[in-house]
Amino acid sequence: MKSWQKVIVGGASLTLASTLLVGCGSGSKDKKEAGADSKTIKLWVPTGSKKSYADTIAKFEKDSGYTVKVVESEDPKAQEKIKKDASTAADVFSLPHDQLGQLVESGTIQEVPEKYNKEIAATSTDQALVGAQYKGKTYAFPFGIESQVLFYNKSKLAAEDVTSYDTITTKATFGGTFKQANTYATGPLFMSVGNTLFGENGEDVKGTNWGNDKGAAVLKWIADQASNKGFVSLDANNVMSKFGDGSVASFESGPWDYEAAQKAIGKENLGVAIYPKVTIGGETVQQKAFLGVKLYAVNQAPAKGDTKRIAASYKLASYLTNAESQENQFKTRNIVPANKEVQSSEAVQSNELAKTVITMGSSSDYTVVMPKLS
Repeated sequence: MKSWQKVIVGGASLTLASTLLVGCGSGSKDKKEAGADSKTIKLWVPTGSKKSYADTIAKFEKDSGYTVKVVESEDPKAQEKIKKDASTAADVFSLPHDQLGQLVESGTIQEVPEKYNKEIAATSTDQALVGAQYKGKTYAFPFGIESQVLFYNKSKLAAEDVTSYDTITTKATFGGTFKQANTYATGPLFMSVGNTLFGENGEDVKGTNWGNDKGAAVLKWIADQASNKGFVSLDANNVMSKFGDGSVASFESGPWDYEAAQKAIGKENLGVAIYPKVTIGGETVQQKAFLGVKLYAVNQAPAKGDTKRIAASYKLASYLTNAESQENQFKTRNIVPANKEVQSSEAVQSNELAKTVITMGSSSDYTVVMPKLS
């Protein structure tokens, strides 16, 4: 499932707003009860992942002398739940990187210690590191990346065909949800032509410049798809059915739709590729997507000033995101690693989907790291 905030384009006015990710409380324990056991660390892991972390946590407990209480929690609700009462929340928690700004600005999380800062910088890809940073400082530990890719039917399109949107829509069909203003998908088109969303680093509230000639060209290109015979207008409910019945030969989505796409047309027919080049306003550019970075962060509040517990919490975050753990997360949960060494492994490179996501996330040529403003 996608866990990133979506960016909304308010028609031709180009007014932007961010959707709020609403969550529930973290439980009924009061501040005194939470944190009473100084040798226990509370950990929030992504929903469905508790079993996959069992060996990693057992090793940490043996090495540190601390006990870890593991609770599965929905990542998109992390900042809402923690900001409600940080003192009763988890010591260590997973989150999508676009929540980082809110947590930093509210003082909920602090810059990671220098030792781990160096480790993260040395082992993470450049784009993953950007996701873990806010205003130039590192606040969390990356463990995965996520980007949309192009899914296509190999019986209708060849690998060389899908490098160009014009070729795709001339030889076959492309399905898109433009009518619904699905700007999680179309928003990056504005960055594809050189414009910025909240500045170059996604942290400047005044840094959006879509209201120019290039931005107008993007809107015209979107409008022109209505008369493009190779474009099929879809909605969120019929993407797979249209892909399955052959009405659509290609569409853009993320790893969360990979298995459904295989079922729709058969594993042997499904191709995965990076985004195609597209011609907008007479200029051929590389179409971009948003990149999401999966993180673990430390909340110091439950420790109530216990420096040993805080240090152990950072150590746990490091264990959960080290190379061995990322290898395991890829193997058990198909999480594309953020670690450079793990990305280059044979197991990852031989996986078509993972390799494509890695290429998309390899540089700003293909992806824009989702903004993480407060």
